[in-house]
Amino acid sequence: MVHNDMLHELKTLFSQQAEQELLQMVRDFHTSKQEEGQSISSYVLQMRSYIDNLERLGHPVSLNLATSLILVSLRKEYDSFVQNYNIHGMGKTVNELHAMLKLHEKTLPKKDVPALHAI
Repeated sequence: MVHNDMLHELKTLFSQQAEQELLQMVRDFHTSKQEEGQSISSYVLQMRSYIDNLERLGHPVSLNLATSLILVSLRKEYDSFVQNYNIHGMGKTVNELHAMLKLHEKTLPKKDVPALHAI
């Protein structure tokens, strides 16, 4: 009898822990934004890890939701890409979206180039 009680206690503890992990994961995923200076690859990989972890916790993210969550959290300079994607690119996998974003990133003006000051 003691054995069953202990088992039940462990199961309860484990499910509470999994629920807390899920809540934290959803919070992090939802509040994720591409940081200034963060490469698109680094950002997409970060978002993919949230998607993979949610799946591991038994909550798979649909393809459209995954790509939408990535798109809405990109920096401003990706706005034109997002508009184009919404018109033409729907239904891509996260890998396809990643490849398209990497190509777009190459067209963006470099920010870290020092400005030439007029003398």
